[in-house]
Amino acid sequence: PEYGPDPYLDYARLDDLIRLLSGKAGPGSGNQFERQVSLTTPPPTNQHGIPQADKSITEEVFYSEIDKEMAKVENFTQDQVTKLRQDISDVEIKLTKTLTDHMEKEIEAAADNIAASFLRLEKYVNINFMGFHKILKKHDKH
Repeated sequence: PEYGPDPYLDYARLDDLIRLLSGKAGPGSGNQFERQVSLTTPPPTNQHGIPQADKSITEEVFYSEIDKEMAKVENFTQDQVTKLRQDISDVEIKLTKTLTDHMEKEIEAAADNIAASFLRLEKYVNINFMGFHKILKKHDKH
């Protein structure tokens, strides 16, 4: 991912929630942990920190997690748009001054970087949109 894994939709975690909701165990989540060995030992969790034997996963929990993921993606997108708008303003300010050949090349390079950043952000938004679409479709299917 262009921005690292954190700002993207956590598809695997939501997929695990769907599996728990539908009662279908995910890969590697067998019944070997159903018996609790100690009263002080917490129940086993999968790789995403979700308890494997937790039967309290409800539709409300799933939709709450979807909302959190949407807010995460929206906040990241808004931050990126704010940065890009500031970059555009900086270029516009430079354009109001008398330009030398060197400054023109510098402004052109800055404009190209802004355009590339917008395309990268558009790709980020599209990937997350597809992820939300797929996870909700999978939820509706199960």
